Amino acid sequence: MSSTPERVASGHVDRVADYYDDNTRRFLLVAESPGSDAIHRGVWTPDVANVAEAMDTVNRLMIERLRGYVPPGSAKVLDLGCGVGGTMVRLAHEVDAFISGVTISRVQAEIAAKRFAREGLTERCDVICADFAELPAEPHYDAMIAVEAVVHSPSLEDLLPSLVDRLRSGGRLILCDDWMTDKDRGLVVRERCLDQFRAGWRIGSLHTVAELVVMSERAGLRLVEDLDLTSYLRLGRPRDRAIKLAMGATAVVPRLRNRLVEMPFWANMIGGSALQVGLSRRWLEYHLIVLEKA
Repeated sequence: MSSTPERVASGHVDRVADYYDDNTRRFLLVAESPGSDAIHRGVWTPDVANVAEAMDTVNRLMIERLRGYVPPGSAKVLDLGCGVGGTMVRLAHEVDAFISGVTISRVQAEIAAKRFAREGLTERCDVICADFAELPAEPHYDAMIAVEAVVHSPSLEDLLPSLVDRLRSGGRLILCDDWMTDKDRGLVVRERCLDQFRAGWRIGSLHTVAELVVMSERAGLRLVEDLDLTSYLRLGRPRDRAIKLAMGATAVVPRLRNRLVEMPFWANMIGGSALQVGLSRRWLEYHLIVLEKA
């Protein structure tokens, strides 16, 4: 019996949840900026002076694009794939709004809730453990953000209309994520690299920015800004080189790699190594994209 699309999507969502349940605490232990609760990438724009500022770059860029676009006091902002709530806390201190978050990971939801209590933000921040493709019909949000999250969706084309339905008129959807390029499309080594990235990091939707724009327009969103941050990433750090060497050793035994990619720890290593290669060769790019509901 062949699998239905719904069953395939459900299986993928479960794999994403397992991946983050198993890996999140390790991500926090080896974070570039310990204590920041930031498990997304550091971005070294010219105005950044240290690691803590680099880890905050994406948060800062999002805050700048939310100010003036959410009504103070009554605004509601939703963080899709909110992780352990680091970005939510940052928003709560800078934007006069109620900040909600959704994560598929039970472990992340528990850590985030404790963080809000520790920061005295339980009245302004809340988190639910759920699939962001199955949000309740209410409330409607003035803005939604997602950092390195929508690539995990089984179908970005299906996800976008459901988000638009829950976004107020004029509201913003701000995405910071990895996007595929057309460079060397069809080249065997490129396609193998992207396949390893998809398998390792549980990627369900890998699209070009142009494809995103088309899907967004069909869903009722217009492109406001497309900011390429790839050149500000620090690739090839000592840790990254060590992982690349370890993963290279598994490449000669495909069956071993196929087994390892099913284990969340090794899956992260395999996907991360492929991501480094993809970014360095510009098969992948890291963009912050601002969309607005008409």
